Amino acid sequence: MNSEPKNIDVLQNLEFAVVEVWRKHREMSDHVAARAYEAAFERYRAESRGHAAKPCALTGLDREVFDAVIAICECRLGRATSADAAEEPVPALPVADLVDCLRELRKSVERHTRHDGRQGYLTFVDRFLK
Repeated sequence: MNSEPKNIDVLQNLEFAVVEVWRKHREMSDHVAARAYEAAFERYRAESRGHAAKPCALTGLDREVFDAVIAICECRLGRATSADAAEEPVPALPVADLVDCLRELRKSVERHTRHDGRQGYLTFVDRFLK
């Protein structure tokens, strides 16, 4: 039985974007990551349902993390290119799959924060993204 999540590469890309911001702002808490994932989730869920997304009201560090997450989302959806993109293009991810990834990441933040405190998720993910 394979316990590896579906779209592990997408999850890791999104987590890396969040951890990169955390490495610059060590005061950041899991709640910042959770808000960014939630806002991105709401944006792409609305899109998957054919609705217009509400404007993002995040500011400051929350907005910085959100923007980093959105940049990866847009790249994985095939809408934008990354400066670090590999020579081989990555196939575009369906919006529904991206929504599932964002849902999974929100759950992960909740789980690690509950068990390991205000930076539990960030500390956990950081260990795998050196």
